[in-house]
Amino acid sequence: MANKKDEEQRKQQEYRELLKLKQGLIDESEMIPETGYEGKVELHGFKKIENFLYHNKVIIIVLLIAAAFLSYMIYQTVTRKKNDIYVLVINTAGDYGLYSRLDELEEALEKYCPDFDNNGYVHVGINYIDLYTGGGMSDYSDAQGMKFQSELLTGDSQMYIADTALIDYLTERIGVDLSMFADFTEQYPDAVFGDGYGLQLNTTDLMEDIRWTECPDELGIYVRDVFENMTGNDKDAQEQRERAKIVLDNIINGNIVNPTNESGAD
Repeated sequence: MANKKDEEQRKQQEYRELLKLKQGLIDESEMIPETGYEGKVELHGFKKIENFLYHNKVIIIVLLIAAAFLSYMIYQTVTRKKNDIYVLVINTAGDYGLYSRLDELEEALEKYCPDFDNNGYVHVGINYIDLYTGGGMSDYSDAQGMKFQSELLTGDSQMYIADTALIDYLTERIGVDLSMFADFTEQYPDAVFGDGYGLQLNTTDLMEDIRWTECPDELGIYVRDVFENMTGNDKDAQEQRERAKIVLDNIINGNIVNPTNESGAD
């Protein structure tokens, strides 16, 4: 009985010694010389790197995937083709047919838009906002109204194409009037400004470009002015405002700067 107990204690001690060897706590053990275990192996050079990569391969793979994704996003941001000018197309009084002609309108405007960024690519970015409240969809109308107020605050778009009902909307809902737009009547005495501020759309060559012979008189092109009681007057907004004035001048004078419009194609 005693021999069996001693044997169990010996095995337990040998097991503890073996653990110490594996952990590198000791270099050798007299109790288990027959194992030939030399303790913890010290790795050097490429073997050490190989061992590290093997034991951390999951983390390394995740980091490589994350790095590749981040690199792709940076590349997309740097090389992304940016808009030369932003135009806000607004429907306030009802469906005049603007929404169905956004693509044609975009291409037509690009003919009068210079390559402001000098990147060999001309593109007009159009943002459509529906402020018409006659549809009875209050949630939709509220969302569109908030979108418009955000545009007013940021000033991303300095050129508006809208119907004359927008003026009533600005006065009643926002508390501003026509003075938020630039007055070009003296600069272009021969041009037709329906309300003194908006260039009447159907008097321009744009209508020939988009083949819209029945464009209503109520639609006009507006350019925002510096409006002291509103935001949207920062450096970027001022740059967009100057670009909008150049494009408007080209439209009024029929100055096509991109006759084939190839640079606006994707």
